[in-house]
Amino acid sequence: MAWCGQLGNLNVVPRSKPELQQELAERLGVSPSDVAEDANLRDLGLDSIGVIGIVSRWQRDGLRIEIAEFAAAPTLKSWWSLISR
Repeated sequence: MAWCGQLGNLNVVPRSKPELQQELAERLGVSPSDVAEDANLRDLGLDSIGVIGIVSRWQRDGLRIEIAEFAAAPTLKSWWSLISR
């Protein structure tokens, strides 16, 4: 995993691809099935402020990946690849 520890009992970095899919769907106000592997999250309504909000929260939980990496690859598949490396 590309994260180091956690703060308190927070566990905000998704631990599975379905969990990531669910979190993104909730953030976008769509069904999890709408967040397909290669669906462009921008096309689903995720803007740069949304990326910053999501990733900043994960960084506070210990994720050590830059926001720009997520912004450059806005798909479920790519984001899971970043989180799970």
